[in-house]
Amino acid sequence: MNDIQTVGVAQTAHRSLLHKADSVITVDKGRGFIIEHRTLFDFGNGFKRLRRKLVVTASHCLPHPPEMPCYTSQETTYAKLLAPLGEEPSVWAECLFFDPVSDLAILGEPDDQELGEESEAYARLVDGRKPFTIAAPETGEGYMLALDGVSWQPTPLKVHTNIWGTGLSTGATLAGQSGSPIVNATGKAVALVSIGSEQVDLSTGSRTAMDAGPQPILKLQLPSWLLKTMKVRQALTQ
Repeated sequence: MNDIQTVGVAQTAHRSLLHKADSVITVDKGRGFIIEHRTLFDFGNGFKRLRRKLVVTASHCLPHPPEMPCYTSQETTYAKLLAPLGEEPSVWAECLFFDPVSDLAILGEPDDQELGEESEAYARLVDGRKPFTIAAPETGEGYMLALDGVSWQPTPLKVHTNIWGTGLSTGATLAGQSGSPIVNATGKAVALVSIGSEQVDLSTGSRTAMDAGPQPILKLQLPSWLLKTMKVRQALTQ
């Protein structure tokens, strides 16, 4: 377990975030974080729960969009995309969902039949890393993982609703934080770092970071198959 530190964080939040930093990983030149997809699968003798660890990231963190239309998993598989935070990417992953509008992507293990060694490397990367729980955001205080990959920095969460829908803005973000989870006071992921904002003084060239948003709200913009426990029944064959 990493030695996680918090900056100006209440002790209750400190405990809930303590195990989470190693569940944020490198995605190319950005970041992503581990979640868990659950499926109830009936093999013919009753439902059994299957768990699969996936990576949520910003779609702009991928080196390029997946090929469209795609007919095989190889066309949506990226070589040397993932790694523990701060390390050079070496682990392959398949893109399962890509939305450039909300700036979200979901990554999973490569095809274990075609890419057995690469699939095993993905499993080694995500195994033992506790997945984030996803929750709806509320206006209040939240946290983002700093660039050092160790400290959780407080950030204001501002939920706003208008005729175009519900949005979330945060405090200033920095280059390199893209794809990081934005968590609430109990350590649950409510959004993802997508957009930064800064003010540039044209006379001096100095830059000042400003509140950023809208950031993608996970409960609203991730696909429903990921957020729900799916029930799948094995087809009977004659």
